[in-house]
Amino acid sequence: MEENNKREKIAAAKKKLKQFQNSGRARSVSRTRESSDREVQREPFEKLSRTSSPQPILPSNTSRRQSDDISAHRLDNDNRTTASTESLQQLSRQINGLLSEERNRDLAALLEKHAQANEQLSSQNQQLRAHSKSLQEQLEAERNSFHEKHKKDIGSLKEQLQVHIQTIGILVAEKTELQSQVNQVQRIADQRIEEIEELSGRLKASRQRVSDLERTLSTSSQSSHQLEKTAAESAKEVDRLKLELFKSNKQSEELKQQISELKQQLQTKVSENGSLNHSVEDLQKRLEMAELYAQQLSSETENSQGSVEVLNNLQKERDSLLERLHQHEDLTQQLKLERDQVTEQYQRYTEQLCHQAQQLTQQITVLTEEREQLLNTQHQLEGTITELQKKLEDVSIPAAPLVTQTVPKELTEELDKLRSHVREATDALESQVRDNMQLSRLLEEKEDKISSLERSLEELGEQAGDKAQLLESIQSDKTALSRAMTQNKELKSQLAELQQGFVKMSQDNMELVTKLQTEQHSVNELSAKLAQQEDEITQLRATLSHKEQSISELSQATQAAEIEKYQQSQMSDRLRHYEAQAQLVDTLQNELTSAQDMMEALTTQNSELRTMLIKATEVKSVSNLKQENGEESAANPRDEIIQSLQDTIRQLENERAQLYDSLKEQRALSDNLGIKIADLNEELIKTRTDNLDSDKISRGEYNELKNAMEMIQQKYMHVMKDKADLSDKADQLEHLVLQLQGETDTIGEYISLYHHQRALLQQRESQKNDYISQLARDREQLQDKLGELQALVMQLLGERNMLHSYNQETKLSPQKQQPQHQQPQKHQQAMSNGTLNSYNNDWPDYTSSESDTESEVEPIVGGQQRASTPDSEPSQLSLGSPEESALHPAHRSNVYNGHTREETDGGYSPDDEDNDMHQGQHLHHHHHHSHHHHQHTPPSFRLPPEEDKTAHKILTLLTELGHSHMVEQIPLIDRNFLPCKFCKGAVQIV
Repeated sequence: MEENNKREKIAAAKKKLKQFQNSGRARSVSRTRESSDREVQREPFEKLSRTSSPQPILPSNTSRRQSDDISAHRLDNDNRTTASTESLQQLSRQINGLLSEERNRDLAALLEKHAQANEQLSSQNQQLRAHSKSLQEQLEAERNSFHEKHKKDIGSLKEQLQVHIQTIGILVAEKTELQSQVNQVQRIADQRIEEIEELSGRLKASRQRVSDLERTLSTSSQSSHQLEKTAAESAKEVDRLKLELFKSNKQSEELKQQISELKQQLQTKVSENGSLNHSVEDLQKRLEMAELYAQQLSSETENSQGSVEVLNNLQKERDSLLERLHQHEDLTQQLKLERDQVTEQYQRYTEQLCHQAQQLTQQITVLTEEREQLLNTQHQLEGTITELQKKLEDVSIPAAPLVTQTVPKELTEELDKLRSHVREATDALESQVRDNMQLSRLLEEKEDKISSLERSLEELGEQAGDKAQLLESIQSDKTALSRAMTQNKELKSQLAELQQGFVKMSQDNMELVTKLQTEQHSVNELSAKLAQQEDEITQLRATLSHKEQSISELSQATQAAEIEKYQQSQMSDRLRHYEAQAQLVDTLQNELTSAQDMMEALTTQNSELRTMLIKATEVKSVSNLKQENGEESAANPRDEIIQSLQDTIRQLENERAQLYDSLKEQRALSDNLGIKIADLNEELIKTRTDNLDSDKISRGEYNELKNAMEMIQQKYMHVMKDKADLSDKADQLEHLVLQLQGETDTIGEYISLYHHQRALLQQRESQKNDYISQLARDREQLQDKLGELQALVMQLLGERNMLHSYNQETKLSPQKQQPQHQQPQKHQQAMSNGTLNSYNNDWPDYTSSESDTESEVEPIVGGQQRASTPDSEPSQLSLGSPEESALHPAHRSNVYNGHTREETDGGYSPDDEDNDMHQGQHLHHHHHHSHHHHQHTPPSFRLPPEEDKTAHKILTLLTELGHSHMVEQIPLIDRNFLPCKFCKGAVQIV
């Protein structure tokens, strides 16, 4: 439209110029005006060309306004020229009517030239306008594209920077957490590996023990067979000896019957002698005194010599019988000793078998628990494999292609390792199951053997007399075994719980390891991406620098302003971040102070523990001086406990030194951070003052700001690394503090256990001292009683020797004392008859099951009483009525047996009712026999009182010695002493 208007205006001007040909003035004026018009037209173009380069590019509306102004100016000029030309034409027409043709030709030529020049100028103007429009459009397009690109690049860079900062912070925090977790996991794994090694060592030791126990079982079975054989042989010998005893008892009874018949014959002869004496006295009165007296003397001497010979024969037979009785008593004592030895050996063998059975049951329970634990571990490993497979499937779906290429390989390797571990575990399980099956079979066989042995034991116990004691000991052992089994079951349940916790911890460790590996892989990928992005950023910066060089000064100014604003915003953000980091440093310092306080508390606890240990060692030295001979086995575990406590104290001191070093390092790091924050604040203040002083920034200042920005970024990264290191060290310190607390707790538990064991040992010492003192008292009492017994026995032996000497004197001088000893001989005969008849009832019963004191004492006392009867004086004999003589032996036998019943009543039990019945029948039999024999005996007599006293004293002393259970009442502590953390005293068998 503008070009058409210009063309119309040019045509109108041409027409008007053709009208100027007649007037010359008009030509000159027109020339001057055209020249002025051209100058006016050139001036705006020159102005436009000048202002286009230095001034900022205006939008398209400004160029359109300039073109409209120029066209209006031209129209005004044309109107003015038309008015002037008309006036000049009128004047020229008035003044000069005619013009020369030459002037017209010249003017036409000039017109043609001017028209050509005008056309050229208009074409140039159009070209310039088109060029300027294209340049303006290019400038506006470039400007808009540059602004958009610049804004986009800045926004993307800001977003990337923020994302990178956030990711760096998150990665650093995750890295610190993962490092702490890895350290903890490694420690736990080391501990678990050590525990596994210990358990494997225990397994080997248990297998060795099982093999040893099997060997001992085989040897014990062989020895049991041998003992059974020896027991059968000893039983046969006991039966044989019982038969011999029975035969000897029968022979002794037959001899007693013969002696009683001889005594009856003697009594009849004595009665005949009495009647003859009465008849001789009557004949002496009738006949002469001398002859009758001589005849009577001759007859009496002959009769007395025959009776003396009979008495001597009877005494010889009695001596031989007494010798046989002594021999039988020695045999019975030897048999009793052999029986006691056999019973002791049998009890020892049963105790050994019970102990071996206990050990085997304990080992079997241990092996069954280990098998259950291995089965549990297998199930847990299978569960972990399924979980890992699920995790692999879950991870393989959403992960990136790079992750899918790398992660499955690691996971497959881990899966292969886990499967190999599972296979090894299953193989070990199968081998252990086989071993357990073999052991169970061996156990069943051994239990069958044990059951057969128990049956044989029961049969032997039924045959033996000490069955009740054996059963009580077996029941007490069984109760102790049941308690030990329950304790073992509880310990095994605790061990199973610990192993389950270990399995869970191992599973958690595996999961953490897998997570760590995945996160490390993601961290590596992110670092690679970061490196790529940094390379791209460097390239973009290079392209930006090239573009900045190509863009004009205006774009540089705008970029500088925007960079200043961006830097100011970044500086404010970083200042806020550094302020937050300073707060974090303050929190870290507070945590360090708290850790230092914890360290001081731990040092005080360590010092207290050291004092406790020193006191314990002093007490231990005193107790070692007291117990040099018997307490070496108890001192070894104490030494080990004290050494372990000293090692833990050394470790605590080393850890305290490490913590002090780490505290110093963290303080230095915090000081460096404070210095860096102060430097950054000073730089920010300087940059703000520089920005206030100068609004515009030069190229050198921009480079300096860029370098400062890079330095700040480097410092920020360094500070973040220091922060991560500080957090790691803080986590390590917390872990060390927790470990120290756990170790202090364990040390306290060790000390409490040590005090508990020490109290138990002191109690044990006091009980042993009491036991030894009581043994010494009992020994003194036994020595006193043995002295009294020896004195009484010597007294009785002395009395027996006096009796033998008195008998020898009577044999040497029988003829000198015939008239004086007729009456004592009668008394002696009556006394011997009375004693023999009375001691038929007092004869001991070897078939009855009485105590050892009764079987050993009664024959001795009986022999002493028999030996003491001929030594009695005539004054001590008292003849009574026949009724008293008939009742006296039974009364005496009742008194004697009543004494024996009093002895046995102290240990009477319902199991002895058969023995009591048998003894009652035996007593009744003897009473009937004595009563039958004493129907025809002369009046009874009594023993001398001194010999009765000595015999009763000997019997009471022997009963006290036989039934003294003072030593047995005190329990031995060593047998039932089981030191425990929670129990006190010895184990009580219910």
